[in-house]
Amino acid sequence: MSLRPKGTPRHNTNPDQIWSCWGKDAATLVDALGALWDDQQRPSQHPIIKATRLVLLDTAAAIVNGLAESKIQAYAQNNAILEQGYLHFPGVKQSLSMHGLISVLSTAAPWNELVEGHATSHGRPALHVVPLCIGLGLSRSASLHQILQAVMEGYEIGARLGEAYAVPRGEHVDGTWGTVAATASACRLLGNSHGQTQGAINAALCQMSRSLFAQVDSGAESRLLASGLSALKGLQLAIGAKAGLHGPAELSQPAGDHEQRWPIAPDFRIRPTCAIENGYIKLYPGARHLHYCMEAALEWRRSQGLDPERHLSEEQLPRTITITTYPEAAKYCDKAQPKNRIQAQFSLQYATCICLLKGRTDPSIFNQTELTEPDLSLLLSRTKLQIDDQQNGRWASLHTTNKQGKMHHSESSTLKGDPGNPLTQADRIKKARQLMEGHLGKNTTERLIEHWLEGNVHQKLIPYDIATNN
Repeated sequence: MSLRPKGTPRHNTNPDQIWSCWGKDAATLVDALGALWDDQQRPSQHPIIKATRLVLLDTAAAIVNGLAESKIQAYAQNNAILEQGYLHFPGVKQSLSMHGLISVLSTAAPWNELVEGHATSHGRPALHVVPLCIGLGLSRSASLHQILQAVMEGYEIGARLGEAYAVPRGEHVDGTWGTVAATASACRLLGNSHGQTQGAINAALCQMSRSLFAQVDSGAESRLLASGLSALKGLQLAIGAKAGLHGPAELSQPAGDHEQRWPIAPDFRIRPTCAIENGYIKLYPGARHLHYCMEAALEWRRSQGLDPERHLSEEQLPRTITITTYPEAAKYCDKAQPKNRIQAQFSLQYATCICLLKGRTDPSIFNQTELTEPDLSLLLSRTKLQIDDQQNGRWASLHTTNKQGKMHHSESSTLKGDPGNPLTQADRIKKARQLMEGHLGKNTTERLIEHWLEGNVHQKLIPYDIATNN
């Protein structure tokens, strides 16, 4: 079987030689993206820059929301004790070193599973590049313009590799190809030359992490560390390449292993639009695969004429619940009896039942108190999951029966934030406010939103008075 996806330039049909071109081709794409960015006469108004601003806002808002959690605060404190720093970010109570700040922001971002994603890359490139760009950018006094450019380029490289890697069973996307995405962003902010970027990316391909899905299966919160660890690795690879410590000029892999890890070769050509323009933004917490079930559950409640957020009575509880969805959703999120918050965040059954029961979609639905709800346990015991590989795209349907045996069907095939069904800027601002205001206050939240979306790109990432008063 050919490793070349349809439309990809034929470098060579030999997989070893295809592999050897990746660092060169990726560095060339980074240069082309940089030229595209710099050619804009009014960069703050261009669609690519606007899309990058919105992704920065969304990821930063998810970070601020996660920073309020006690375990993240303790992690920040431990980093501050270990290494004295001078960098500040809203929501972090301590000044941190560059490495500490990247680690803490990366760990906070996925706490509530509200960070954005990119469907065709099967992951979330912003998670791997935004915390890195914030930490490294602040340490180098980079402008908002420079940070945005590094975010866009790292996001694009990550999305291309994610498409090709198609995270196999047993692995999780966080901390895998994100190593290379972070490397590309770091190269931009460090001012690496073309050759240094190529050398860093080839080194990253030799050092790319493999995060096991076992952490999610067990609910181990160390899974939150994966993206930060890969970001720090990418940073060091970029620093090393700038000093001449490059990866091999040509990479060689046995064909069998190559095909196992990389079903197809990445496409590093310029495309009509950038990946960052085609991602999705989450309005609901939890893995994206859950949201179609959650929306179908909310549709079921609406069809029953139930008041929003009203707990179902015993008489209203469905007697049977059958969830039907696409194979990838079941591959990652088939957890019939979750025992903790992270397992619940990856459970189609839990997300469906909690939304049927309570009609809420805020992050608190994954709290431990909700997991022990007696009516929830009853609904989970009545729930069956099945897959249908004949229908394209992402979707979910629910078939329920009530105590009288009456059947009902509800479904969801499109969410706001999906490619082709984008959120408006007002939707994104509303989400950012909801995530940030309770932790930073209304005034600081409004100023940051305005600055990140509309501010002069030649100013710093964080207005001076906010940074110094943090």
